[in-house]
Amino acid sequence: MKVVLVTALLAAASASPAQAQTSPSLSTGTVISSSATAAAPQPPAPPWVIGEIELQGNKNVRFSTVKGEIKARKGNLYDQPDLDGDVETLLGLGDFDRVAADVSSLATPVPAHFAKVSGSSTTIKLTFIVTERPIVKSIVWSGNKRLSRGLLGDTISLKKRDPVDPVKLREDEDKLLKKYHEDGFLEASVHSSVDTDTTTLKSVVTFTIDEGVKSRITWVGLHGVRSFYTNKLLRELKNRRGKVFVEKDLPADQEKLKDYYLNRGYLDVSVSSPTVFSSLDRQRLYIDYTIAEGRQYRFGDTDFSGNTVYVSTELAKALSYRRGQVFSQERYADSVRAIQEMYAEKGRLRARVLGQKTYNQATGLMDVHFDVTEGSIVYIDHVDVEGNKATKTYVLAREVVVKPGEMFKASRVRKSVEKIRNLGFIDDVDVDIESPSDPDKVDLTFDVTEGKPGMLTAGAAYSSLDGLIGTLSMQHMNLFGRAQRASVQWSFGQRVQDYSLSWTTPWVDNHPTSLGADVFNTRRINPYQNVLSGYVEKQTGATIRLGPRFEEDEYHLNFAYTFSRIMVSDVDSSLAGQLTEGTSYFSSISAEFARDTRDNIWDPTTGRLDSLSVTLSGGPLQGTINYIKPALTDASNYHLFDVDDYPFVLTLSNRAAYITQFGQTKDVPVFARFFLGGQDTLRGYSPTGEVGVPFGGKVFDVFNAELGFPLARERRRTIVKFVTFFDAGTAWDRVKDVRFWVGPDTQDIKTDVGFGIRFTTPAFPIRLDWGYGLNHRPGEKLYQINFGLGNLF
Repeated sequence: MKVVLVTALLAAASASPAQAQTSPSLSTGTVISSSATAAAPQPPAPPWVIGEIELQGNKNVRFSTVKGEIKARKGNLYDQPDLDGDVETLLGLGDFDRVAADVSSLATPVPAHFAKVSGSSTTIKLTFIVTERPIVKSIVWSGNKRLSRGLLGDTISLKKRDPVDPVKLREDEDKLLKKYHEDGFLEASVHSSVDTDTTTLKSVVTFTIDEGVKSRITWVGLHGVRSFYTNKLLRELKNRRGKVFVEKDLPADQEKLKDYYLNRGYLDVSVSSPTVFSSLDRQRLYIDYTIAEGRQYRFGDTDFSGNTVYVSTELAKALSYRRGQVFSQERYADSVRAIQEMYAEKGRLRARVLGQKTYNQATGLMDVHFDVTEGSIVYIDHVDVEGNKATKTYVLAREVVVKPGEMFKASRVRKSVEKIRNLGFIDDVDVDIESPSDPDKVDLTFDVTEGKPGMLTAGAAYSSLDGLIGTLSMQHMNLFGRAQRASVQWSFGQRVQDYSLSWTTPWVDNHPTSLGADVFNTRRINPYQNVLSGYVEKQTGATIRLGPRFEEDEYHLNFAYTFSRIMVSDVDSSLAGQLTEGTSYFSSISAEFARDTRDNIWDPTTGRLDSLSVTLSGGPLQGTINYIKPALTDASNYHLFDVDDYPFVLTLSNRAAYITQFGQTKDVPVFARFFLGGQDTLRGYSPTGEVGVPFGGKVFDVFNAELGFPLARERRRTIVKFVTFFDAGTAWDRVKDVRFWVGPDTQDIKTDVGFGIRFTTPAFPIRLDWGYGLNHRPGEKLYQINFGLGNLF
């Protein structure tokens, strides 16, 4: 018994109304074909048990591809909605023009456990009959001379082995035309053609291009300019002399000219729509603007009305301007936003601030009146997290500090965004605020965009001290989708051989407490005094870390226990009387209290990090090294200004520490003393005794200042950053030796300046610096090249 089902497009017109009424509808858009007559037996009733699955009509699409998309599986129960869905799924792939289904009975009886639910007593054979679209065999370019095939191929979405889709072909024609226009070929034309082999259903797609001539802007005229240099105004425009003309940028250029005047007090300015002329050969373009400047205004008095939550003097503190300043539309708008932000902090999310500017004839100033509609307090109804695919939802939700039922508070929403971003593998977070039926409630949705949590990197770098260094690292910031971090690192070179493994989870048993472990094996050739290869230091050991956090991660307590074996060997013969070869066992515990208000722990623009720590080695912890080391660290970040979306940030940092031995340890061992210079302290000096006492200090203080700005950003996140820096500091043997004089002597503070590049990816931050020392002694190298891993502050 066999019944053929086809799509409505293939339904036979001869099917009678009686047949249409008595035949079951087996899938969306399917009917009994004309081969099914009234005398034919009825098809097996659904639900069916599938005995076999076949695909007919395919030439280029594999059966495995189809099988992977459909729900039908051999031996499974299969119902009418399942067939409807599978037909729609196959049509949705884009590989087929038509999809039909053929259901026929087999001799095999249905399994006993399906006997009561199956519509027939035997299994069925399910055959999908498809009519394929041709696929792209190759893409041919004709007529392109100025733009390469590779560039054009990257512009279009059509690729080899894609199904030929006329709609997508037209879209690709538009994309190519847009690309040519962006490169100055305003007269370009693009046409596509398809040559299909009906036997193999493979097509050759040809894009025929007529490029035309390339046009450039020769002249931009600004008529009516009296108050500013024309060149300053022209620099605001995208369409300016020597550039390729982009028509869509003309409205934005007109607004930029207007904004330039508005932000400099010319509130009555008008800028005409641009007029564009071209030469007869279309190679030269001319753009003309007419500007009516008007007079310049200054800010006058400001008053408020409608405000009861804040008094006027409190609102006045949010103003970005003062009386007598040149009027700036940007400062005016910033003031409105700042006032609204104040109300949002009090739950008045729907507060409205309407400003009215009035020219005061008596003072000659522009007075401002702000009328405030405060609105009612808004509460949070629901909080959701969306957009995550690899990350468990609870991992993101636990970072959100706002809770249902709380009063809306803008700062807590920002804090939630910061905490999610600080996970390190989230590229962006958007907050969607929706109002349910109750006007005094809002729903918050944190829509996240996940980045790449894993990274395998290999590279090489050069530093003045260690020479050529190779690195191989494998990092994962979101292990198992639970925000756990794991890494394996290997650094190697003539003077360095480091291996390390690390694992950290940021939460323990649903508490904001981090837990981690490190295993390391390092070998380094260290300098000592003026000897570049003073001795070899080998360390093998492990660290266990525990770090509870409080007050929504603002306060940290960090504890760590480390046990390691430290070997000093291959001491240079000239240092035989000063250094002793041998093996020591280091057993220490450290405790740190820190306050962290940074907006981003990977690349901060505001906030500060302050910490006080103490490390105890030996004593009750056993081991052969006994010392205690208190340390103090402060790092502050100041967001100075923005250029477009690129923030300029000043970072000021100071680090100080003291170490002293006790018990049977007669002196602080060489590997625990403070040797300044190099990538982590004073970057214009070598750590070979150029800074501080040559045998290593027991007290040190280092100040670092960095001014950084992004070179590349992606989704509001800095990828590459350029910095300029200033360092100052030294190391002393005793506390009483401390003096704050700058100079070349051993006890003096040394200073340096320099610049560098930062690769700020959370998984593998890299620092490359060139530093120039300002207080070198005769014979010392004046500059250093430094390579560092991890953040400096």
